Amino acid sequence: MNGNPSDNKLKAAEKKQLTQLQAENEALKAKLAKSEAAVDILGKASALLEAMSKSATATDPTLPEVEATRPDWMSPPQ
Repeated sequence: MNGNPSDNKLKAAEKKQLTQLQAENEALKAKLAKSEAAVDILGKASALLEAMSKSATATDPTLPEVEATRPDWMSPPQ
């Protein structure tokens, strides 16, 4: 059976598909890493804005106190 040309074609097709899937997997890993970095940056920006808001509230008593909460987009899915 090893000498059968249809077996060789199947193996070649499987190798080609494997190579394509590995390349796609690597691309998706890179995209995920970028997305995770973006979420991290947005979280830090949110914390900075919150700190600035509290600072402004502390220096200007006419501003209402804002309760610190985690943005909905940062909460894990339930």
